[in-house]
Amino acid sequence: MPMDGSACLAYVHSYEVAYSWHLSVVNALGHDLANERRLLRGGFLGMRYGTGGIIDARNATVEQFLKGGGEWLWWTDTDMGFAEDTLDRLIAAADPETRPIVGALCFALQEYADDGMGGRWTRPSPTLYRWAQVGDGREGFTAWLDYPREQLVEVAATGSACIVIHRDVLVRVAERYGPNWYSRMANPTTNQLISEDLSFCARAVACGYPIFVDTRVKTTHLKRVWVGENDFPPPSDVPVSDA
Repeated sequence: MPMDGSACLAYVHSYEVAYSWHLSVVNALGHDLANERRLLRGGFLGMRYGTGGIIDARNATVEQFLKGGGEWLWWTDTDMGFAEDTLDRLIAAADPETRPIVGALCFALQEYADDGMGGRWTRPSPTLYRWAQVGDGREGFTAWLDYPREQLVEVAATGSACIVIHRDVLVRVAERYGPNWYSRMANPTTNQLISEDLSFCARAVACGYPIFVDTRVKTTHLKRVWVGENDFPPPSDVPVSDA
């Protein structure tokens, strides 16, 4: 398989996508046409999922990708926003042999307490994970809250919201586990199932592939939240609108 730098844009979707993702993809396609033409050569795969079907859709997408000739799979979730040159920057940070999996800096939304009024207090949490003790002899993936800023860092796992993966990784994982790249695995210390994207990372690491996140490559993530007095006032450099 020639290493031509091509990339396939991959996403799973329901009936709707966020405008931020739509605009980001349009801008990324324009940037790609004017520069490396990675997506022009690698194409795209959009896989619809039904209720509870994200895992099957991700596995089916990878299976279709491996039938083609693209070198890199570029996952983006359809509630993300990213800069037009994100793909080029991720691949520039990656390497087929030494850094075959590189994610952008993404954030999940963590619900951490009841607000006493039927809602939940929330806070952003970086999707850079380390494997650590979580108490009573149990271990698990924990968010790296003080992650290094503005650099490429190795992690135990990350999400699949905006990430490039070299096809060799996907081939090797299938050879060892079958077409179950994103099927959920159990944490061996708790027997609890971990998420599909962290399950993929666990399989990749078990196959000898390191995982990196480039915290210089930023994204945004559209989420629904409850807001209240605990969230006010905003940071001093953020203007408050009367609208």
